[in-house]
Amino acid sequence: MSLTLIAMAAAAATHTVQIDHGGSPVQATYTARTEIRTKTVGAKAPNRMDMQRCQWTATIVIDRALSHGPALTRTVSSDKQFSGSEHGACTPGRQSGERNMAQHEDKIRDHLIAVAKKDRAPLLAELDAVRNLASN
Repeated sequence: MSLTLIAMAAAAATHTVQIDHGGSPVQATYTARTEIRTKTVGAKAPNRMDMQRCQWTATIVIDRALSHGPALTRTVSSDKQFSGSEHGACTPGRQSGERNMAQHEDKIRDHLIAVAKKDRAPLLAELDAVRNLASN
């Protein structure tokens, strides 16, 4: 059995950056969200000890939104992952990954800030492209 859940981390991490583009300020908000996949592995046989485990993998996805409109809103990164397992089968109400993500909040915030810094040049290039399109 495999379950896929999309959830926000306990305290949704956001980071806002303001850059100057062509004399006007542009505010970019980066938000980290968590996509969690769970999978039950192992056997459960009658009259024997339960050998099932719930394996979870959480992928941190960073989305960017601009203050002046949805035009350049997109997913910037989804390369950071955390994983673990717990005794027992995965069930919809169990929320194995969500509970365990709280211990990684600092790492998620650090990743969010690093992604925002790396995205500065691509963001400026996208803004230049949009400006060039608008001026034609």
